[in-house]
Amino acid sequence: MANKIQLSSIKTNVGGLTSTKDVDTHLRKTLTQLITEINDVFSDNVHEIAEVKKVYATEKDLPSDDDRVPKYELLGGIEFKNVTGKGTSKGIPAKPLNSNLKQIPVEGEYVLIQRFFGEYYYTPQVNLFNHPNNSSYQGFSTRFLNRNKSIVNDETIEKDNTGIVENKSANQVRTLGDNFLSNFNFRQVIPEEGNVILNGRFGNSIRLGSNIKNGLQDSPNIKLRAGQLQDVTKFGEESLVEELDTKPINAGVEENINSDGSSMWMTTDETVRLTPATLEDPNIYPTEVAPAEFSGKQIILNSGRLIFNSKEDGILGFSNGPIDFSTLNTFGVSAKQGLNLYSPIMNIGRDGNDEPGKTKEIVFRSSNVTTSAVDGRVETYANNIGLFGELSTVGPSPAVRGNELREILEEMIEVMKTTTSTVQQLISIVTAITPATPSGVAAAPLAAKITENIFKQVDAKLNLPTLLSRVVEIE
Repeated sequence: MANKIQLSSIKTNVGGLTSTKDVDTHLRKTLTQLITEINDVFSDNVHEIAEVKKVYATEKDLPSDDDRVPKYELLGGIEFKNVTGKGTSKGIPAKPLNSNLKQIPVEGEYVLIQRFFGEYYYTPQVNLFNHPNNSSYQGFSTRFLNRNKSIVNDETIEKDNTGIVENKSANQVRTLGDNFLSNFNFRQVIPEEGNVILNGRFGNSIRLGSNIKNGLQDSPNIKLRAGQLQDVTKFGEESLVEELDTKPINAGVEENINSDGSSMWMTTDETVRLTPATLEDPNIYPTEVAPAEFSGKQIILNSGRLIFNSKEDGILGFSNGPIDFSTLNTFGVSAKQGLNLYSPIMNIGRDGNDEPGKTKEIVFRSSNVTTSAVDGRVETYANNIGLFGELSTVGPSPAVRGNELREILEEMIEVMKTTTSTVQQLISIVTAITPATPSGVAAAPLAAKITENIFKQVDAKLNLPTLLSRVVEIE
């Protein structure tokens, strides 16, 4: 709180009378004190326009205290020169007026300087050119002073009045400070009524606006972009840049979801003319689930690369509609602990009516593969089926044809039966002409009986209905 102005008492002579000189001295002293207080109050609130001479943008730019420690409280501050000629701030920096929202100027731009609590602060730069990249006009403060002193000629005055914008080429590039590269090719976005727009200096912007539908703005949206028209050649829209180059540098440009470098659009009732990356291949593009046009409430991300990374927990996605990913390259899923897929119906591969067999090959590589159909059956159809087991060392083997195998086995059994019958007859003849022994007499009928039982078991196996599959057939 400022100190109150105190009026001093008037001095009187010894006799009690006041002289004219005493009154004059008293009035001068009182008024001088009063005027000083008033000037101090007003000097802390009067805006002074000043040219930015230096920006404290990095640590190396900061002045140091007596202990050679950089004054970090001045980071983002500036050195300035008053346009009115009331003096410069050499050695007296100005800090941003707002510590949370800082618009750092560049050399040659003009700001308003205010003094509060004995320190200088600056406001955002004066909009000389209505251009987002920069409003730098270095030395204009000196020309302004000279013009006030009537030193410059009429031609210089006319250039100062009318040539600020026209004298700057759209392709003019120059450095303002250590790192800032002036580039008037970066444009402001075209505003609409009621929009709140943040234009960056480098072809980046944020728009809080609304889509115009049926002549009214009734569809709120938020559009963020970085990289003004960087990808026009990918979409054959070079004419957008050519047309822009014919316009003054303060002409605006519209956001372009395809040709801007990176974009995030949040819309509520707007049709966005997005060109999907896989649209060129009808076999890959998900025509069955992709909408004919991208409209309604939606968030669209579009860039050269999208990266989602979770450092501590998982990534979750929920959808009330279909989820479909398509790529012109490979699609991979890796999981260190497990991969779970569930659906009542699962399809692998996609056939076309005019060109079947789009999926060329399916390969399973695992230490163990299990196929199970609890309530149904496993069906396999192919021109060639190769089954590999532990004994397979030379590659795939052809499958055995069931009917032919059965015929061969039946023929082998008949041959064996004939052979066994002949052997039995020979044994009978030998037994008749040879003295019998108890062991020999018992052994011949027993061997014949065992052989007969084996043949009966083989015949039973061959006639089982489960021997031949009713599901799988091969040629």
